[in-house]
Amino acid sequence: MSKVYYFKDQDKIGLVLKELGIGDFSGMRVPVKVHMGEIGNRYYVKPNFIRLIVSELRKADAEPFILDSTVAYTAPRATVLGYRIVASLHGFTKRNIKCPIVIDDKGFPTSLNDFTFEVVENIYNSECMVVVSHVKGHILAGFGGAIKNLGMGGVTKNTKKFMHNGAKPVYDPSKCSLCGTCASICPLNAITIKGDRVEINYRKCGGCGNCAASCPTGALTCRIGNLQDLLALATKACISGKQVIYVNVLKNITRSCDCDPRAGPIICPDIGYLASRDIVAVDKASLDLIDEVKPRLFEKIHKIDPYRQVKRAQEIGLGSTEYELIKL
Repeated sequence: MSKVYYFKDQDKIGLVLKELGIGDFSGMRVPVKVHMGEIGNRYYVKPNFIRLIVSELRKADAEPFILDSTVAYTAPRATVLGYRIVASLHGFTKRNIKCPIVIDDKGFPTSLNDFTFEVVENIYNSECMVVVSHVKGHILAGFGGAIKNLGMGGVTKNTKKFMHNGAKPVYDPSKCSLCGTCASICPLNAITIKGDRVEINYRKCGGCGNCAASCPTGALTCRIGNLQDLLALATKACISGKQVIYVNVLKNITRSCDCDPRAGPIICPDIGYLASRDIVAVDKASLDLIDEVKPRLFEKIHKIDPYRQVKRAQEIGLGSTEYELIKL
């Protein structure tokens, strides 16, 4: 059974990292994978906490650097230069964090389950990693934790587009009962019932696959696969063969993700921090702790079961949903 450490005081991060074997990273270049927030967003994990993790890595004789990748949508973070500017505005500078800030835009193909994912260069070439994830809601994936942080943030723009486009629905009217389930659960209102058929606005569709997952007759299927399933596979491409420590931050838990300039409101009281060597366990524990405070919170808001990505990650061997919660 995997160990998941739970603590409320950020100053305990040093103790937790030691318990999780940060000494194993001695002498290595260590990417610290973070999301530094879209311009206008106020809820991303703040530099002062990341600086604590960097300090502990340095004490372990490791060589840390902050890492994220460019985005596929139109925004300042779509280019390396633009993201550097946003990161600097949010306090992510070498002077402030005490280590380099790296924005990745190149990748290497990694084949997995008949798919090819382009893992960004600095993750592909790493032997170990620390992944710091802000836990929050996500309109297309239900929620974002460590799996979402790596599955989307650890791959190139081409792979990001591949996953979103691959989760868009294909419609077979011969199987459709016109029940309206797809239209009622679409998070972007991209589906309507018109006359005797379903109409899909592919320009509005974000590619989550929830309509296909919810269709009772099989009239809708994904082009390639459900977004949450693809996120789990992309995560496996990123972490296979590596030593990884995961830190989930359950504070400023917002309706939407750190890519959203208007991510609010905050929808759950602050809970604290979780850390583990098991990505499945740390995300499952995050959801479980939130559900104790606000049952089925993300599912009620986004009409998507957020546990799907966790279960899929377990199925492909990334970890276990069974865990021991150790409170500090």
